[in-house]
Amino acid sequence: MSAFALPSLRMTPQGFRTLTVTQARLLLRAPAALIWLALPVAMVVVFGCIPSFGTAQKALDGKRVIDVYVPTLAAMVPLFLACTALPLTMAGYREKDVLRRLSVTPVPAAGMLGALLAVMAAITAVGVGLVVAIGGLAFHVAAPADPAAVCAAFVLGTTAVLALGLIAAAVARTSAAASGMGVPLMVLNFFFSGLYVPLAELPHSLQRIGEFVPFGAVMAAWAGHGALGEHLAVLAGYTVVGSLVAARLFRWE
Repeated sequence: MSAFALPSLRMTPQGFRTLTVTQARLLLRAPAALIWLALPVAMVVVFGCIPSFGTAQKALDGKRVIDVYVPTLAAMVPLFLACTALPLTMAGYREKDVLRRLSVTPVPAAGMLGALLAVMAAITAVGVGLVVAIGGLAFHVAAPADPAAVCAAFVLGTTAVLALGLIAAAVARTSAAASGMGVPLMVLNFFFSGLYVPLAELPHSLQRIGEFVPFGAVMAAWAGHGALGEHLAVLAGYTVVGSLVAARLFRWE
């Protein structure tokens, strides 16, 4: 094993890779893992095949339903992972005394959480990429006007909700408690990402409020609404504050 250690994780790169592979196997072995990827992909296919969803709508500023729903369905992937998979996984570890046993081993909390987050980031990249690719290639959904800005917003949006999910993961002692904290956060982000009602049909005041919710800010960046710098600052703020709070509150048991 290499003598070089990652200072922030206090473990060797080889050890971190091994831990990451183990976390990936455990996470993907769960039946819910299929939902995190399959549901958003299936929904974009179904929506794209509905004839009326391919017709421009005046209420949507001349866009088609499939146009406005591709970014929303892409957002489902990181939201599922951050708000349900992450807290439930950590709560499950606590319930089974996995964390208590790890606390007396050389494996640091930062290393374990870092490995889990790395796996979730990889799944997010695959899921978002699939939804966007299917939307563009199969249903001719146009790319956003500023792809680089949208990519930055999606990355920061993912880190923001992962940081918030980490707060629930840091303290939830049971799966029920993890769901109680994570699911409302997910539903809130679903609403302001336009899953239940297209954002163009919401009152302007609600649209403005949504820009201060993680994936509401991401959707605004995708649509080119408002100041991009403000949206990225909101997402960065959630990432930093959520991470610091989670690190402060984290408990092994």
